[in-house]
Amino acid sequence: MPVALPEQIEAAVAPVFEALPFDQAMHTLVPVEGAPPDVLAVVQRVVQDPALDGHDAIKAGLWLYVDELDRSHGYSQSIHTPTGSFWHAIMHRREGDFSNAKYWYRKAGAHPAMGHIDLSGGGSASGSAIGAYDAEAFVDRVARANARCESDSPDLVALQRHEWSALFEWCAEK
Repeated sequence: MPVALPEQIEAAVAPVFEALPFDQAMHTLVPVEGAPPDVLAVVQRVVQDPALDGHDAIKAGLWLYVDELDRSHGYSQSIHTPTGSFWHAIMHRREGDFSNAKYWYRKAGAHPAMGHIDLSGGGSASGSAIGAYDAEAFVDRVARANARCESDSPDLVALQRHEWSALFEWCAEK
């Protein structure tokens, strides 16, 4: 399991992480296709689990995890909180709509999950040594990598996974 989750949530989402291990998920910054149909079927079953009722933020994150941006967008845009804005921002960054991603990061503000993003494993979003996570600088780095056709940049993919993990875990705790 890529994150520490409450027992009930962990049990509900475990099939997703079994079908698509964390080190294989979100392997590109701007995906061109979603996960294979068998993985999508697993997520579809999981998001219907009663343990996830009322956890639309978890559902938005699960769909992002398997590169299903449209399905994630449907959930994130219905969550009218900084958490919904954070998921919405990640989704737009991953689809390559970088200016819209920055807009949603600004709406998310200083979301509490941002303070839990581990910069030591993925490099700093600002390009400097370990420091505070800067979502808009991360968007700029992803945009530059995408323009250079480097959508599989290992340090940026690692930071993308750290960002996702921090927000997913934070949402599971709420």
